[in-house]
Amino acid sequence: MTEWTDRRVWDAVEEWRWFPPSSVRKLRDHYELAVTPGSYALTFAYGLHAPDGPAADAALGELRHDVEELGGTGVRVRVTSLSVPPDLPDRLVRQGYRAIEETDVLAWELRDPALRPRLPEFRPVAGISIEETRTDDEFDAFLRLSTAIFGDPEPSAETLEGFRNAFHRNLRDQGHSDRYLARSGPEPIGRAGMEVVGEVARLWGTGVLPEHRGRGVYGALVRARCEEAVRRGATLALVNARVGTSGPILTRHGFRGVGKLRFFEARW
Repeated sequence: MTEWTDRRVWDAVEEWRWFPPSSVRKLRDHYELAVTPGSYALTFAYGLHAPDGPAADAALGELRHDVEELGGTGVRVRVTSLSVPPDLPDRLVRQGYRAIEETDVLAWELRDPALRPRLPEFRPVAGISIEETRTDDEFDAFLRLSTAIFGDPEPSAETLEGFRNAFHRNLRDQGHSDRYLARSGPEPIGRAGMEVVGEVARLWGTGVLPEHRGRGVYGALVRARCEEAVRRGATLALVNARVGTSGPILTRHGFRGVGKLRFFEARW
């Protein structure tokens, strides 16, 4: 079993890269790019780094060229504790990027020293059920909650088709959609995602409708995914949590803070 030092957790963060199904990818020496034409919000540069300041400025120029060449209208970049040079955030700002978010990297080890399952203690919530999405209707409900909870823009028809195809492919190839709904009776009131890669369960996209917050639904979604992650052999649950909302909930329940991620965005 992996020993989850902070450095190993950061390595797992660096490996966590989401590529929208309809995106076009390009790998460069200083970054990995996924461009969704026409959508700055679904265009990402991962692993941005350079040995020194001048090389970083050159890489940012190359990044903009690649984004525009592939039909992008902007890009989002994340800066981790492993990002170099140290003044990369300042160089991003000087080249027209703006800071859009800072999040907490939180970790929960899913096995104790004796390798027994170790789960976060969230209290059961009466009248709330958690289920993995398996039908098109459930998948549509998952997407609708994204807009209602996070204010995400409606995806383009091409992007929506890519999401749906990925949903069907995951069910067919893995037996899991890795997307979960929380229901109060028949009504979907919350949603969450998970991806298990090796020993790491990546928990993402957790949210609850405003009128149902404060009831423990968020914790129920976390607990259900951790239980499933243990069944699938994971030893670490990794969360990129919003500061001031999900971050404090998780730290109160024992998730370990490792550091922060900073996100920057440019639009052209």
